[in-house]
Amino acid sequence: MLVAIGVAAASAAAVDPASPAAAETIFSQYVKTTPGPRGAVTVIGDSVMLGSVLETDGYGPSVSQMLVDRGWGPVRAVAGVGLQTGLHVSNPGANMSKWVIDRRAEGWDSPTYMVGLGSNDVGNCSNNQACAERDILYLVDTIGADKTIWWSLITGPTQAAADAWNGALAAVAAQRPNLVLWDWPAALAASGITLSGDRVHLPTGAEYRKKSVLMADDFTMRVGVSRALDTTWSAPSVLGGPSQYQPLAQQRVYDSRNLGARPQSVQLDLTPFVPQGATAVSINLTAVATPNASGYLTAYPCGAAPPLASSVNFGPGQIRPNQVVVGLGAGNSLCVAVSAPADVIVDLQGAFVPTGGLTLNPLAPARLVDTRVTGRADPLTVAVPAGSAPAASGVVVNVTAVGAAGPGYLVVYACDGPVPNTSNLNFVGGTAAAGSAYVGLGAAGTLCVHASQPVDVIVDLQGTFVASGGLRFQAANPQRMLDTRVGTGGWLGQVGIAQTIDVAVAPAGVQAVTGNLTMVQPGADGYAAAFGCSFPLPATSSVNAASADVAANSVTLAVSAGAASTSDLCIHSSVGAHMIFDTTGWWIP
Repeated sequence: MLVAIGVAAASAAAVDPASPAAAETIFSQYVKTTPGPRGAVTVIGDSVMLGSVLETDGYGPSVSQMLVDRGWGPVRAVAGVGLQTGLHVSNPGANMSKWVIDRRAEGWDSPTYMVGLGSNDVGNCSNNQACAERDILYLVDTIGADKTIWWSLITGPTQAAADAWNGALAAVAAQRPNLVLWDWPAALAASGITLSGDRVHLPTGAEYRKKSVLMADDFTMRVGVSRALDTTWSAPSVLGGPSQYQPLAQQRVYDSRNLGARPQSVQLDLTPFVPQGATAVSINLTAVATPNASGYLTAYPCGAAPPLASSVNFGPGQIRPNQVVVGLGAGNSLCVAVSAPADVIVDLQGAFVPTGGLTLNPLAPARLVDTRVTGRADPLTVAVPAGSAPAASGVVVNVTAVGAAGPGYLVVYACDGPVPNTSNLNFVGGTAAAGSAYVGLGAAGTLCVHASQPVDVIVDLQGTFVASGGLRFQAANPQRMLDTRVGTGGWLGQVGIAQTIDVAVAPAGVQAVTGNLTMVQPGADGYAAAFGCSFPLPATSSVNAASADVAANSVTLAVSAGAASTSDLCIHSSVGAHMIFDTTGWWIP
């Protein structure tokens, strides 16, 4: 769907943007509301871009429609005569930095930008490259380091002006890795497209359409996938020594809803609930957000400042749980940082002790059941194959709820016992949601899943707990190992449709990792699958997120030896989305 949301003159769409006499009044904005799996895009340009934005009187289809055709969307575009980055312009209507700020205040904030500015800005700097760099940085920093910006080089109005501006763009790109440059002069020379006599515009709508195809193709090819960067790597610091997992009776140890006030932070003494010598715990951490709050919770060992990591992400009014495996601070202390108004619930599932517990047998991810195929049941009984669980006492599973008509929750538990008064996953109608659990098995090697409301359930096996011969857990201070929004972990930009990236998540010699995988602003409803890079891509999922949402899930997965004395995890995305991974510990012999 195309919506024209602003045209400065009724005849603007019929005017040749190469005509200076007529172009004085041209200022057009368009919105393509069609969502796409690659995500939202903002298009910003001066009169050079105007012929690619217009869709009538010989100019369409626009670059916006071409982006939609290539899987992007929604798309919001603005172009007009005299538009500039904003640092030196006195007219607020021509200030594109202000335009970005105003749209953000309205709720529009796409993860990617296509920019075609410069031909008007060059007059502010008299061909001075340092001055031009300040102009460019003004808009780049307004858009933000967590956005990918595709920016076209210019051809005029003079060669000296173009050289100064293009040199400034190259200098800024060297400072800001989120800036991707398109060499329009080189593309022009190779395309056969004709410039107008002013060396800036194109003479006809047909020529603009040819340029729009080149822009949409290059943007999709280079911005539609995450790009590898050179980066340094450091391992998280360890907490205590290697430990074994001891399941505990699931119990609620904290619920701020019973306290009469929402916490800004939580500090818990878990001494009454965990065995002596405990080094870490497995909890289910739930955020119950207020109607206007968006934010996250971070669980961490007390005794230090909250780390740059997250455990649960939530939006307005959402109830969001997540399993968290996290080390304990001195005195069995556990802290939770709260970034925005929300109630906090902590359900204890198990503890890690030096001896006497269970060890982990990590497996290639495998789907155990999908009730969309087998049919629904409540409780759902899931058998763990004996071949993948020799003498198993428990399992690591990822549980996904799909196709609910309304909100509800899932509880995962050993089939021999009663349904615990806790939850592992909350879901809403219309979208898929995933949660992880460490859960014991019944005598017959089965686990059960109870759903509070009718819903399809998918259970994926990631590992088993055995009495001996497996891996021990090494708790670590939570540390961010991957953030494709800013290049942490060596990848920058949204992970593309069906793209797989590899990331170093733990030191060399590690055989499995535990951490939190967060999917940020997917272009459409989709999922990410994490797995050891030595395994083939599994037919399983690790986290599900709705279009433009932020969703997280804990994973405990086998890893592969990396190329630089690291242990690596691969992450595959079904849609365009940013990815974050925070390590909280790893597993060793």
